[in-house]
Amino acid sequence: MKKPTPREWIDNKTGKTYWRVRWNDVNGKESVKVFGTPEEAESHAAMILKERARHGRAAAVNSDEIAALAFWREFASGEMTASRDAPSLRDVLKGAVERLRDGQSTPALDDLRKKFMDAKEREKVSASHLASLKNRVKRFVSYFDKDEPAGSVTTEAVERAIASMRAGGLSPQSVKGVRTAAHGLFQWGMDRNLVTQNPVTRAKAPKVTQGEVGTITPSQFKGLLRTALKIRPRAVPSLAVWGFCGVRRAEITRLRFDDLDIEREELRISARTAKTGVARFVPMPPALLEWLKAAQSAGVAPLGKIVPGDDEAKSEGQLNRWLNEIRAGAGITAWPSNALRHSFASHAAAMHDDFAKVSAWLGHSGDTRLLVTRYRHAVPKDSGEEWFNVLPTDSPKSKTRKTRAKKSA
Repeated sequence: MKKPTPREWIDNKTGKTYWRVRWNDVNGKESVKVFGTPEEAESHAAMILKERARHGRAAAVNSDEIAALAFWREFASGEMTASRDAPSLRDVLKGAVERLRDGQSTPALDDLRKKFMDAKEREKVSASHLASLKNRVKRFVSYFDKDEPAGSVTTEAVERAIASMRAGGLSPQSVKGVRTAAHGLFQWGMDRNLVTQNPVTRAKAPKVTQGEVGTITPSQFKGLLRTALKIRPRAVPSLAVWGFCGVRRAEITRLRFDDLDIEREELRISARTAKTGVARFVPMPPALLEWLKAAQSAGVAPLGKIVPGDDEAKSEGQLNRWLNEIRAGAGITAWPSNALRHSFASHAAAMHDDFAKVSAWLGHSGDTRLLVTRYRHAVPKDSGEEWFNVLPTDSPKSKTRKTRAKKSA
């Protein structure tokens, strides 16, 4: 920093002698002032030195601060050109400092992830939900430095991560799932005073276009259940309840035979069993009762869990093994995601005009828009009736119709 020293200076035009003082002002800019007498110049130089002594380095601006100011002015000018109001420099610096302070007092992002997942494991959520949540949170953290303080993550950084996911080929639905998991991560941290803000809240999620779901046909459903009755009777109750009542996969692994109220012809899904934590009741159609009788006749005792297993993970593993074995036996190669629940929803929506009732059976929260947009037109109405008439054996009427069809052919 230049020391303010008075120096003699002669004006070439007039030939007069003056005393000039050069110094750096508080903005880092070099300033010059000319005085008529050496006493005035000395007084001014002394005043500058006194101010510097009083304020120390705060009275000067270093090269890094000058570059930062130039960067800010360029940004503010661009905002004004775009007809947007730029926030004040003071507010921006204050926010940045607060984030730095938060970052210094918050756990590393990867440590927050580990604490969050440990808590979820203690909550005993379903094995499939836990695995999905673990993968999504891990994917989110991978876009940051894992040792970065969780409190220093900004909304802008989250939006950049979302943009990178899309650029990497991840579908909008998958990105939305990652964003939801990340939001849960920071919200959990806020609830426990580990972080002071949730940077995901204001980060926009990608737009997801909801298409119709994948289903199987009544004929395939019949083949699946009849094959199960033949080669794996113990699997019949779970597959039949899944397809005729539309329960979720995790709920199937929690259900017990006691939840099947045969007298009332009603399936009770308790608050503990339901994914949403809200109890609901689903009617058991006559076809389901027939399949339960057929399974019992095949030696299946209606005791304990519908899908055996000491815990949810083991029950889900058993369910997957049954499904793979029975599908292969029935010759069903294409199997849409969550096929039995989606098929129930689609066929029930086609058969019934009361969408609110079907939504309640499915355990959907809120209005019926999800049912109408995703399931209503997935299958025709007559197919809906056919789904709920899938029986262990063909009725005499259906056999007669088949015989007539063959003769007419």
